Amino acid sequence: MKEILDGIYTWSWFSPEKGFDFSSYMLQSNSEWIIIDPVEIDIGKIKNLAGTASIILTNRDHERIAAKIRDDFRAIIYAPELDAGQMELKPDLTYNDGDILPGSLKAILIKNGKSEGETALLWEERKILFIGDAIIGWPKGEFSLLPEPKYKNPMQAKESIRELLKYDFDKALVCDGISVLENPKAAIRRFLERKDVFLSLPVRQSQGR
Repeated sequence: MKEILDGIYTWSWFSPEKGFDFSSYMLQSNSEWIIIDPVEIDIGKIKNLAGTASIILTNRDHERIAAKIRDDFRAIIYAPELDAGQMELKPDLTYNDGDILPGSLKAILIKNGKSEGETALLWEERKILFIGDAIIGWPKGEFSLLPEPKYKNPMQAKESIRELLKYDFDKALVCDGISVLENPKAAIRRFLERKDVFLSLPVRQSQGR
């Protein structure tokens, strides 16, 4: 676990299948500790920072070790209402587009993703956007999408990312790939202009990075 920004901690697990890191985040806002999309970690490291926490999942595929943390840590799990019925675990609470979640994180539904409930989380006070699978941080400093077969309508999935430009943020912390800490909105605009946005996996092997 490392501090990626002031008061925001991250840890990662490398996916051989994808060729990039799956990352999780933990932050404190309004005296609350929030964990986003937790991958495998020694839970003792979390307990060293926080006594209790809420877990926010951004989509149905990011359950990861949320249930384990809930069992060991007495955490409350929040998940998108549109994805909750397709998850192995049962979330304690569900949320919808526009809801304000623990830590004053605003839920932003990204339509036409690989799951109906795909959601980004905006920390308006600090202008930080947390992104699940809506876009992947790859290559470094840029954004891409997962392979086309992951989406019912790949072009609509791409165009839906334009929604994020309506919001005020200057850092994008991604749960898949490499976060974009400088000019992420410019990276989104470049993404929308590119034709080669769909990745071939694993990226390090297929793209020589």
